[in-house]
Amino acid sequence: MPADPNATAATSWTEPASRLPLRWGSYRARLVTGLAMLVVGTACVLATTAYSLPLLLVGSLMQPAGWAVLPSTIGRRVAVALPVLGFTWLMLGGAGFAWCYAVPLAAWLLVRLRPLVSFVVLLLPIGWSIVLPSFVRYYGQGWITILSCSVIIVAAAWLARWIAIRADSWQSVRTLRKETNRLD
Repeated sequence: MPADPNATAATSWTEPASRLPLRWGSYRARLVTGLAMLVVGTACVLATTAYSLPLLLVGSLMQPAGWAVLPSTIGRRVAVALPVLGFTWLMLGGAGFAWCYAVPLAAWLLVRLRPLVSFVVLLLPIGWSIVLPSFVRYYGQGWITILSCSVIIVAAAWLARWIAIRADSWQSVRTLRKETNRLD
């Protein structure tokens, strides 16, 4: 019985960003460091209250730095840093602003060089943001918004990776084949 051709494609697939020539650091170290900075920076911003304003400053510095460290093309990293930070500040508004979680997810997909078809996962946080306000009515329940939306965007990011593997996302890295001496 012949092997499944999709299984072969899935085993030979590699992250598009891992094929970029990096000017500094290793792929794995930059990915882990950048992701950690994004998570901690976002957590600091979302934990901000009137009594913890220094967290807003720390998070507002860490998050753009996290985007800068991630291995990707420089144009993609620069394009997402400030818009994502602005939408993260909007997330402080509670369940009514849960749709803002789709913006960091879209930025993640862009920086990770996911194919356009994988952006369909943005419907998950947007759909949840429509349902969520019926459950979360008070600002003190903000932890429900943060927790549920975080779980949804992490799941959506993994689903987008699965879609990229199935779609064989070689087309998402057209820019990698153009020129060899550009910034990482």
